Amino acid sequence: ALFTSHSPYVLEEFPHEEVVVLSRSSLGVLTQNSINLPPSIKLKRYRQDFRKNFSEGLLAPRVLVAEGATEASAFPVVCRRLEELNPAEYSSLEVLGISVVDAGGESNISAMASFYKTLDKQVFAICDKQTEDAKSKILAEVDELLMHEEKGFEDLVLNNSCSAALEGFANQLDWPQHLASKYPKPIAGEQVNKALREYFKNAKAESRVDDFLAQCSEDEFPVWLKESAKKLKQLCSMNAELESGTDT
Repeated sequence: ALFTSHSPYVLEEFPHEEVVVLSRSSLGVLTQNSINLPPSIKLKRYRQDFRKNFSEGLLAPRVLVAEGATEASAFPVVCRRLEELNPAEYSSLEVLGISVVDAGGESNISAMASFYKTLDKQVFAICDKQTEDAKSKILAEVDELLMHEEKGFEDLVLNNSCSAALEGFANQLDWPQHLASKYPKPIAGEQVNKALREYFKNAKAESRVDDFLAQCSEDEFPVWLKESAKKLKQLCSMNAELESGTDT
């Protein structure tokens, strides 16, 4: 029996050796690729993370490999918000056909990108500042690397967002008790960055950076985030041949 499906629930029932990824270009050319896991992606991880981290990437024409959970969660929020504010300049990742994959750490970016590249996907990556060696390995596997110069995504946001926006966000928050006693309102000046740094980094799983970015105006975003969102839209428009859907 042969199945074609977009459902991760169907796909996960089959061993990866029995799955073939089919892609049809805008010119009508059909291609197929087998799923070959590189040594750095263990079969156990592929099975455990299939619905969360692999199924959408297999089905999407484009993949953005994010260094970690913060980037994977926050950057789609950025693009979605910017599209709401200025649709002529920006597009959400959903509109661009980009699936976001969490690499689970900087050491996994190049391997994850290589995995999707072998499936004829258009592959991008987003990460913090890397060593030259790590940067070279990633560049060899992606169509575009979005790498900022900060040590972490939270640093990118705190050091480059509009100070008035950060202050306004900090003062309207319902602070956790341990931070409320440490940083009594109203918070201003250097205290804003100190307080928000603790607030963001002590609760990554709660997407608190996302909450800030989701309410920013266009002018309040870090320039790097706006330029990256624009670049992705331009690159996807240039590669229209990959814009058609993908089946398995």
